[in-house]
Amino acid sequence: MADRARVTVWIGGGLGNQLFQYASARRLALHNDVPLVIDHLSGFARDFYQRKFLLDHFAIRAGYVEPGEAFVSNWGRLRRLVRLRRNRGRPLEKQTHLLERERWFDPRLLDLPVTRPLYLEGYFQDENYFLDIRDQLLEELQLRTAHDAVNLEIAQGIGSVEAVCLHVRRLHGVPNTKDARPLAQVSQWHHLDDAYFQKAVDQIEQRVGRPHYFVFADYADPDWLRANVRTRHPIELIAHNGADKDYEDFWLMGQCRHFIIANSTFSWWAAWLGRHPQKIVIAPKDAIGRMITSVPASWIQA
Repeated sequence: MADRARVTVWIGGGLGNQLFQYASARRLALHNDVPLVIDHLSGFARDFYQRKFLLDHFAIRAGYVEPGEAFVSNWGRLRRLVRLRRNRGRPLEKQTHLLERERWFDPRLLDLPVTRPLYLEGYFQDENYFLDIRDQLLEELQLRTAHDAVNLEIAQGIGSVEAVCLHVRRLHGVPNTKDARPLAQVSQWHHLDDAYFQKAVDQIEQRVGRPHYFVFADYADPDWLRANVRTRHPIELIAHNGADKDYEDFWLMGQCRHFIIANSTFSWWAAWLGRHPQKIVIAPKDAIGRMITSVPASWIQA
């Protein structure tokens, strides 16, 4: 196995980041007809926010690294630094440890030949890395973890109305932890103006006759919602799953017909995977190039 051609991908960050990493690596492996292996260890061993690997809740198709292959121990971290140094000056097609150094789409990766073990490390947040395998990803990124009774009941309600997923991201970090802080206090670079949400709702109501909003937020604050989203249509706050069941919120979001996404890869993916043929997606124009680097042409920027 050590010398066989394959793609191994570093997985880290929240669920949205993990989905970008998987999708990009999956497409590269398919293009080269080589196995995909997931490093589900290195990215979480020292995660400041104690985030977890969540892709095992989905119907993904990949193997997993052995603990000795990961970069978790002190020796493993040193081995990673040595590999990065050895690969720094090599042409792209000769690299064995490919570290993403720019956040923008690199078209060279689409046809990159994989003739030896290749390790991918980065975020690869652009649909162009995997757009041509969308149909396959729609199947592989279905949840395989059973849903509890509460979420099944909510999903039934979502399916019975003209449901609009409205995602609000206001925190930096994982909710309900001592290190989670308002985005506005952390970085204006990541903060999204609250006025966006009303603009997005107005855009939806110009196009949808009887919208019913389902609000998913990392900070459940009804007062903020009343102050920033004015509508005569029904609006419900979904806040029962918690950080440990992000994947359940993600599934419920995907049951909606339309989407108002935040400055978040989490809701980006919920919208991208949405299957309703007439779906409308509103994305924050002010976040393009910051938290979001890729917006499909059919989405509306507000």
